[in-house]
Amino acid sequence: MSTSSSRSSANPTSTSPAPTKTERLRRASRKGWTPPPRVSLPTWADKRRKLAKEAGSTSGQYRTGRVEIARGPMLAVTEPGVRKLTAVVATQLLKSTLIENIVGFHMDLDPCPMLIVQPKDSAALQFSKERIAPFIKATPALRGLISSKTRNAGDTVDYKAFPGGFLGIVGAGSPDNLARRPIRIILYDEINKYLPLKEGKPTDIGDERLATFESNSLSVRVCSPTITGECEISASYATSDQRRASVACPDCGHRQFLDFFEHVHWEKGAEGKVHKPETARIYCEVCGTGWSEGQRLRALGTIRWHQARPFECCGELQHPLDAYAAAWAAGDDANAIDRVWDWWSGPRWAVYRAKCGHCGKWAVPNEHAGFQASKLYSPWANDSPPRIAAKWLAAIDEDGKLTFYNTQLALTFKKNTGKALSADALLNRREIWAADVPDGVAIMTIGIDVQDYRIEAELVGWGRDEESWSIAYEVFEGEFDDPRLQARLDEFLERKWYRADGRPFVVTAGCIDSGGHHTQAVYDFAKARLKRYIWAIKGESARTGQRNPIWPTKVPTSRSKKSFRPVILGVNAGKDAIRSYLTREIPGPGYMHFTTDRDINYFAQLTAEQIEIKQLGGMKYRVWVLPPGKANEASDCRVYAYAALHGMMHRGFKLNREAERVGAVTTIERQAAVMPTAPANRPAEEVPAAPAAPAVPPAKMTARRSGRIRRLA
Repeated sequence: MSTSSSRSSANPTSTSPAPTKTERLRRASRKGWTPPPRVSLPTWADKRRKLAKEAGSTSGQYRTGRVEIARGPMLAVTEPGVRKLTAVVATQLLKSTLIENIVGFHMDLDPCPMLIVQPKDSAALQFSKERIAPFIKATPALRGLISSKTRNAGDTVDYKAFPGGFLGIVGAGSPDNLARRPIRIILYDEINKYLPLKEGKPTDIGDERLATFESNSLSVRVCSPTITGECEISASYATSDQRRASVACPDCGHRQFLDFFEHVHWEKGAEGKVHKPETARIYCEVCGTGWSEGQRLRALGTIRWHQARPFECCGELQHPLDAYAAAWAAGDDANAIDRVWDWWSGPRWAVYRAKCGHCGKWAVPNEHAGFQASKLYSPWANDSPPRIAAKWLAAIDEDGKLTFYNTQLALTFKKNTGKALSADALLNRREIWAADVPDGVAIMTIGIDVQDYRIEAELVGWGRDEESWSIAYEVFEGEFDDPRLQARLDEFLERKWYRADGRPFVVTAGCIDSGGHHTQAVYDFAKARLKRYIWAIKGESARTGQRNPIWPTKVPTSRSKKSFRPVILGVNAGKDAIRSYLTREIPGPGYMHFTTDRDINYFAQLTAEQIEIKQLGGMKYRVWVLPPGKANEASDCRVYAYAALHGMMHRGFKLNREAERVGAVTTIERQAAVMPTAPANRPAEEVPAAPAAPAVPPAKMTARRSGRIRRLA
């Protein structure tokens, strides 16, 4: 027996020697000259991709059929003629998976320079660590392409080199990140979160890098939509061929383009006042069959994509979806699809091409392939029609509807939170309370605005689901550097306020503005009271409309004066929330209550700022603007008090749990308490009506000094 044979028998787990550097270079050279296999992206993913445990709820072999709605966008990557791809889809449906599969496909079969663009550098690093690194590690076909040496310059968090190409992962905030070197494939993620640049749109700057690879470049944009008129992903989709997905009815075979408001229905109680979302189903628009969940999942296996962009041909403006609806409504369902579209497919692509109803010519170019899909196309149990219907019924306000349209339907929503509010209307809804602290309050926070020669402070009570009450509004005359003013403010902060049942409340947390001319004095005051959760704050510089969370992830601690820093608030997000709450007209979640002590100037300040749509570098953004001559101290105080509440939540405070602990009464409970109950032996028509609430006098009512704002807004 030979030595090598003996060694092999003695150690059956031994492996062949690692290839030398020369051999690796020779293999890479041969691979670079070898044409890529003619396979589609879904075929590659189904055969070669593995799912990482740390990156999702499932692991093992990837299967496109699990989320069939993703097949169309994946096929478009290798569709002849496609140079740009836009996917405007519901959350957690296909966006990140599409980016990963494009990267893996080209790393393995068609290596080239690639770039992933995230909204910020921090998001780029996070995406690299949480998505790209586990994806490469879990997929054997990719794992061997990147060096395992941790100090290798070719493998860093934001740069992955492999034979024949590289992958860069950058933030969109710097033009240098977007214009550094030629790129063949650029992948833009979450483009609605990109900030405007003076040099132009980040997507336009990035696309300039594709010029060297004009014949085989690809620019991809993926995101969920946002507000109508301000949504970059929807604007991109509007310039595409606007593909929509159809499914075949499991009962009659009719193809339909699923729409929540047209196809999803559920049972309702008497007079339609009681909804039963658990009964929600998709109903076929032709045969009327209500699909079970099993039937819906089978229907998803029949997904086909259709070009739906309107076009002009033979002297007529034609709308493919309208033409299809007219065809099947006329009783020609069997031929309706063929009248409007031609099925175009090959080994690596498949799509219905829109054609002219007169000459039969393909009338919509496919250079820019666009895809739109809602949660109705999701196979996950959490996205079933009953779950989606329940979310719609729970979206009782504008913010809720915005979230529902964006995340569930993949549609933009026209938001009106920037509209002018009537100070007089808010004045007329003031209330009389039985005590300083209404029964619904669970916690009190304070917002303090510092001016040159005075400070203004609003004490706000918060109840379940952020329903709020303006407990007190105080104006302290003097400069903040004055110890006497600070003493008066401290006395106000430590004062006890009582509910009607005698339960005492004190300020739990507060935010004090440090952006004026008394910055160091505010720092010193707040630092000495950090244990009482009195935070010095500054509003972020948000001139281009960015919406960061109102409370950041990092907060100051009791360090030296030299290193003390204020909390930087996301004021745009805070103003959005307060304006949304002001528009609510029914007491309950988010509703804002005001005592009769508030005068017209208070409400004028509370509503002074308005939303304006501005443009920079070709991108639209929303910004809050204070008209000249107007004051907004009351608005600032309320935003700061709201920020203090979220500061406590950041520390683990649970508002609804605290409301339950202290016995805060909900709006429904308060309303039920004042409604008299009919005796059992009295006919229903004899039940007396609930007594009318005390009328609130008009604006001439005398207010307490602490509640008045004496300056004109």
